[in-house]
Amino acid sequence: MFSSLKFRLTLLVSISLIVLTSAVAWVLVKAFEQSLQSQLQDRMQTQMYMILTAADEDKPGQLLIPEVVHEETFNQIDSGNYAFALDKDNTELWRSFSAVDLNSFAAEKSAPGDFEFDQIVTNDIGYFRMRYSVIWESNDGSEHFYQFIVLHEASQLYDVIDEFQMTLWSWLAFVFAAMFIVQLVALRWGLSPLRHIAYDLAKIESGEQTQLSAKYPKELKPLTQNLNILIETERTQRERYRQTLSNLAHSLKTPLAVIQGSLGQDISKKEFDKLLSQQVVRMNEIVQYQLNRAVTGQKSHMLASVNVNENIEKILAALQKVYARKALSVEFIQPEPARFYGNAGDLMEFMGNILDNAFKWTATQVRVSLQVNESPQMYGIKIIIEDDGPGVPPEKRINILQRGKRLDEQVEGQGIGLSVVAEIIHQYGGSIVIDDSELGGAKFELAFEFDRV
Repeated sequence: MFSSLKFRLTLLVSISLIVLTSAVAWVLVKAFEQSLQSQLQDRMQTQMYMILTAADEDKPGQLLIPEVVHEETFNQIDSGNYAFALDKDNTELWRSFSAVDLNSFAAEKSAPGDFEFDQIVTNDIGYFRMRYSVIWESNDGSEHFYQFIVLHEASQLYDVIDEFQMTLWSWLAFVFAAMFIVQLVALRWGLSPLRHIAYDLAKIESGEQTQLSAKYPKELKPLTQNLNILIETERTQRERYRQTLSNLAHSLKTPLAVIQGSLGQDISKKEFDKLLSQQVVRMNEIVQYQLNRAVTGQKSHMLASVNVNENIEKILAALQKVYARKALSVEFIQPEPARFYGNAGDLMEFMGNILDNAFKWTATQVRVSLQVNESPQMYGIKIIIEDDGPGVPPEKRINILQRGKRLDEQVEGQGIGLSVVAEIIHQYGGSIVIDDSELGGAKFELAFEFDRV
């Protein structure tokens, strides 16, 4: 179950939704609670102003506040809103009608002129409290301390918060269920290209189609391109094996016919042994060559990255040792590093073959030029090999690049083994062009373009 990509994504997104929903609910509840408290503080401050406005002194030191005030909640018994007036000794001077059933109330003194808002618990009941103290100057010039207190039962506010929480969680549960369904639909739609790949592969296995031909998202193009390359390579290999066996059988006919024909001739044992030895060597060369041709097609064509500069330098260094007697001038123009997205063996195979021909047929000079052309969608490289040898006649340039040609079917001279080179380059979607070089000999121009992921 845990190996299912769909299950993993569903589990991950579900956990993320639960965490996100819980966080959103907590933030909203806290914001709602703070908003209610802020509104309550403003309301209690307004009530305090109303009490202060109604307060007066009957005589110095004797505070007078009407029993019934303009705030209706102060006139209803057990309304949850209560008001008190105390003197400097915490003696109660007045209480609102709503607080007639409350026990006597006392409070610590507050600083005159400041509104103080806090929460308290008295008689096992929680209250929000607003305090305001004044120094009252009487008509006779004496000063008296009075403290006014407004209480609001906290349970009333928390009841509103609890109701809001219940409503919020109900809606969030609905939203979560809707998002979960949308997530399942989105995952099914998002993973549908992978199901199409599996479906196409099944059709390829059954022979109904030859490639992954559906239109896939760009994120899957590297995968489908590589799979198509592997499928095409495997199909090509089967054909190559068939051709190799056919070529091998055809090539062995000639030496076998020579041996068979010598059996009826009147020749000495020494001459027969020499002829037999020559033909055995020839057959061994034919077998080895055909095996090499078959192995060449078994290279992996996954889009790995290979350093072109380093591999070309290795080949040039080796060939300079092999052809040291010619004292050639070798120039490698490489303005920037280049990458070949393919197998290093394939790169060495076709570059070694072409460079070996250049070293073999050049008179004094070989030049290799490397160019890189890249854009956000494509990465291209161009490799140019030039020499000052006899060159390749225009009428022979197509023939030496024909695919499937055996080595003994090629015209001797420049171009030996180039059919193999052409096959490898073709498998990578590249191109090879033969032209005249400004050095006086042949110019081989290899170009590759690779799609960026």
